[in-house]
Amino acid sequence: MITILDKELPNKVTELSIAQFEAITTINSNEELDPIEKHLKVFEYLGIPEKDFQDTDIDSFIEMVKEFNVSAKEDLTQVTEFELEGYKYVGEFKLSVRDTKLIEKCVILKAPGYIAEITAIMFKREDLTNTEHYAEAHLKHKAKLFKELKANVAIPYLHFIAQKINQQAKNETTPIVE
Repeated sequence: MITILDKELPNKVTELSIAQFEAITTINSNEELDPIEKHLKVFEYLGIPEKDFQDTDIDSFIEMVKEFNVSAKEDLTQVTEFELEGYKYVGEFKLSVRDTKLIEKCVILKAPGYIAEITAIMFKREDLTNTEHYAEAHLKHKAKLFKELKANVAIPYLHFIAQKINQQAKNETTPIVE
């Protein structure tokens, strides 16, 4: 947690939920906002309205942003399993064709909750078959549950997926079958 204008804000991946992380990522990728607007929107999302910054000196604001961003960086420990509501979920750093197809759909649509949906695809319950795991209703249910997990659960998988997609894009000129 970090204190800005006497308010405690989560800023580490072990403090932010997946939903909060996604919201912040969405704000930061909005090309219609300038850098100051982006930071004001992030702070507002986390609980400090823009009006509270009206009389803040710009140099002080920049220092707040730096402190928020610097202390947000931390090492990510890869979470490969966790228990939630009495069920054990296991994640692997590998992608099946079905996983890739579903994840690409999530990334292309970028509908609200897409990071939780990707996490739901990557983490499977040990007690379910593949058919049950990939059922649309089950994935939606898990995504809803996973939104409240801390972002450190999802981020290593997002990095892994991004690397795979980048690798695939580089090889795109090479046909799968010759």
